[in-house]
Amino acid sequence: MPASVSIAVCTYNGERFLQAQLDSLLAQTHRPQQIVIRDDVSSDGTLALLQAFVPRAEAAGIAVDLQVNPQNVGYRRNFDGALRACTGELIFLCDQDDVWHADKLARFCAAFDARPGLRVLHCNARLIDEAGQPMPQTLFAALRYGAGQQARMHAGDGLRVLLKRKRITGAAMALHRSVLDDALPLPTSDWVHDAWIGTLAAMRGEIDSLAEPLIDYRLHSNNQLGLGGNDATPRAEQRKRQLDSERVECGLLLERARARGLPAGPMAWVERKQRHIAVRAHLPAPRLQRIPAVISELLRGNYGHFGRGLLSACIDLLRA
Repeated sequence: MPASVSIAVCTYNGERFLQAQLDSLLAQTHRPQQIVIRDDVSSDGTLALLQAFVPRAEAAGIAVDLQVNPQNVGYRRNFDGALRACTGELIFLCDQDDVWHADKLARFCAAFDARPGLRVLHCNARLIDEAGQPMPQTLFAALRYGAGQQARMHAGDGLRVLLKRKRITGAAMALHRSVLDDALPLPTSDWVHDAWIGTLAAMRGEIDSLAEPLIDYRLHSNNQLGLGGNDATPRAEQRKRQLDSERVECGLLLERARARGLPAGPMAWVERKQRHIAVRAHLPAPRLQRIPAVISELLRGNYGHFGRGLLSACIDLLRA
């Protein structure tokens, strides 16, 4: 029997683009069995659009679980609640401002059916602007997820790919519901839900990607997450903030991995990254005094495993 499918939709003041997304869910060639919608107390016309959507979906044979949170809880807790309500064997995360291609569910389900050990699958996306017009790059290009990284993912090296750089976008991913045993509850800070789910899945089993764009990923001025927006913070401050964030992320990941009894091998790679980040975060202020630590990490291969290789090492040696 084909796997049952749930879609977890989280909304908040999304009326501007929501209708196109909802229409694309009903246009799927492979229909889901369930759509779970959690609205985070929208103050615009989002709820009216959702309420009008329910009878359309039910007429197509899709069960809809629509609820509004008692109070605004933020995107992490909103997705946590939506995921808990999903009953399907395969669960798709859905943002409010994208458009799914008609064959997205069919392509994903075929991949999961062919590979029983697959825990998480994500796909490429066509980037579109606010008007729905295509932009020059694809999602994978914007994430610097090239052919070499994809080949490593296909070969089963997904964890190390993700420890180097977060390359899974929730709007373009699906997971086997068994992943929730490790991933829930979602962290309430630091980790973004999609990277958290994908990394834990890679520590437990197999993850992979599809090269073809199966959604239109919309970039606009109100993107809560993802590629939208520009950070005007000085580069040095951005680097410090990133190192601090990665240090905390590693700690949370190891805490959950130990609590859930994840395999020792993957945990060793997270511990290795944690040590590398600690070295980078505590380099001496005088540049000459940094040389031994930086050279040591470079020779161990850690700059290559968890950063941009020689470039990251040079940045650490030369930065103020």
